[in-house]
Amino acid sequence: MVIGFLILVSLFTTIQAECNGGSSLCDMSYSDITQLITHDSYALSPNIAATQDYTIIDQLNDGVRGIKLTAVPSIDDPLQINLCHTFCRVLDAGPATETLNTIATWLEENPKEVVTIMWNNLNNFKATELAQVYESSDIMPMVFTHSIGDEWPTIQSMIDAGKRVVNFIDAEADSDQVPWLMDQFSRVFETPYDNTDIDAFNCNVDRIGDDLNPDDLMYVMNHFMYANIDLGTIKVQIPLRSKALITNSRESLTKHANNCTDIFQKKPSFIEVDFYTMGDALDVVAEMNGVTSVPLLSSRISVASRNVSSPVAPHAKLSPTDHVFIDNSLDSSGLQSHHRTYLSVVLMLFLSFSLIIRL
Repeated sequence: MVIGFLILVSLFTTIQAECNGGSSLCDMSYSDITQLITHDSYALSPNIAATQDYTIIDQLNDGVRGIKLTAVPSIDDPLQINLCHTFCRVLDAGPATETLNTIATWLEENPKEVVTIMWNNLNNFKATELAQVYESSDIMPMVFTHSIGDEWPTIQSMIDAGKRVVNFIDAEADSDQVPWLMDQFSRVFETPYDNTDIDAFNCNVDRIGDDLNPDDLMYVMNHFMYANIDLGTIKVQIPLRSKALITNSRESLTKHANNCTDIFQKKPSFIEVDFYTMGDALDVVAEMNGVTSVPLLSSRISVASRNVSSPVAPHAKLSPTDHVFIDNSLDSSGLQSHHRTYLSVVLMLFLSFSLIIRL
């Protein structure tokens, strides 16, 4: 009887896992579903810069379908692209190729799933350089290509075609040479990411391509928080794990999502969070898609077993992309410029870590 029950549970989980959450999503357009995306998916505890507790495989098994990666030169070989949190001496998750292989293996074992990878191209690598990373991995045969102006396909058609990895990049896209590494802000805009107040999440348009209408794009609803630490005139932002249960609560996520849905007349395409297992993020996304949430698989795994082979160091949130900003809280849209912050600042912050500890 126990065996029969376990088989039923397994079948139920498998059914729910189809088409990014449920068989009812198979015939829906990629652009019409909501996907949970993990902020800095590779940045694992116990590092002070951690934004997640569980590996990318755990995340995918639990229902996350959006992976956020940051491309940074390796310390040992500047020509090698690693996954690092701003700077590789802060948090180094190793060569990007290894993570792409990990995702490829998971996709091979889960043939009815579509995964989105969003790149923060912090050091402005050329698209052809990132393409070489893909070409040296096992994921390349699965990449999907979308042309601006075309309708997004259904999840099922992507599965049938075997093109189940959607790749966006926030800087240095090259549609001529690498058409499948798609310019994010021509297709997906974001709400502000520099949130420090639980009551101040908004739906302003932050980071969007020039002269584009938000109504025509998908969007990321950034829903994670930072704590500020001031070092003289320098402000350091660190992930606010202590507030994750509140930030990721049903009340907070639903309030933010409903507000954005009212403003844009469409639900978020992606909801981006830190520490996705804390709170109700997976449940909220499932409800928005009209499917049943699957119980967490990683809840049985000890966070204490996670290790990051890099020195403990402060996190500093940076963005390499200049962008426009549309304030939806105003009667008329306001524009403001956001500017680049350079890695030399990060190095100075790293060397000042002892001061942060005292704070």
